[in-house]
Amino acid sequence: MIELPKTIRPARLDEIPEKSVALERLQQINNAKIIEGYTFKINDNAENNDLPYKFFSEININNSRLWDLINSLMDMLPDVSTLIIGTFDSELSYDENISKSDLLKNLNKYKTELIGDAFLEWGVIYNDNETLIEIFITGFKYVRFWGVDLDRFKSILTKYDLKQIDNLEFIDEYPMVREPLRLFDNSVMDTNELFNELKK
Repeated sequence: MIELPKTIRPARLDEIPEKSVALERLQQINNAKIIEGYTFKINDNAENNDLPYKFFSEININNSRLWDLINSLMDMLPDVSTLIIGTFDSELSYDENISKSDLLKNLNKYKTELIGDAFLEWGVIYNDNETLIEIFITGFKYVRFWGVDLDRFKSILTKYDLKQIDNLEFIDEYPMVREPLRLFDNSVMDTNELFNELKK
């Protein structure tokens, strides 16, 4: 299994009701393909779609390497992009366009929370009539990516030794427990506090 943030773990047997589907699913986790790698799907209808991306990918990577991967993928965005931010139980909020360098500078202040807070999900997007590029980090801290430059994308993932994996699985496909990041580090921002700070 990949290295998860300390805030996310598989559920224990005593946390699952007996004779439940969740219990059966938990018992399968030892054989799960929750490993480093990525899935890949071409958008066959890109030219006739309101969402003009050429491919979609989901990426599992060890949490200690997640921030570096995000920064590498951000290189694929143009100079002006938009922040997406949300909490696990809220609608996503789309910010105004901002220069990518300023956005990265601000996000870097909250690196610990952004890769570790299991109740926070966020991303960066660029979208016009011909192009959609989006990097989205789920609350379970794997990456969803929509893009147009396939060769560059694969080159970045090769740099991180990430390979396309058939039947790759993700931690949220199994019973798991999320815990607040402040239980492990009381110097970080609370989820709602960070949400409000980033919306500024």
